[in-house]
Amino acid sequence: MYAYKEILTLENPQQLNLKTPLPFLKGKKVEVLIIVEDDSDEIKSEESDYILQNKDLMQQIALSIQTHQQNAGYQPSPEELNAILSI
Repeated sequence: MYAYKEILTLENPQQLNLKTPLPFLKGKKVEVLIIVEDDSDEIKSEESDYILQNKDLMQQIALSIQTHQQNAGYQPSPEELNAILSI
């Protein structure tokens, strides 16, 4: 997977010139996502709506809140804590 991010202002919306060329290979399928800076809030809203409308995710969140409040969730072993904290 190749990740690339560049912030730029378009002089001509029909033409997009990047500082660094993307490594596209001829004949390969490419998925491109272009987000206009002002639209980022709309995308976040859509993601929130998806979560709020997904019954399974909401049940998972509710259970996670409940186990957190009861301090009854997963407790990592000392070895696991050391591995996490040593990163």
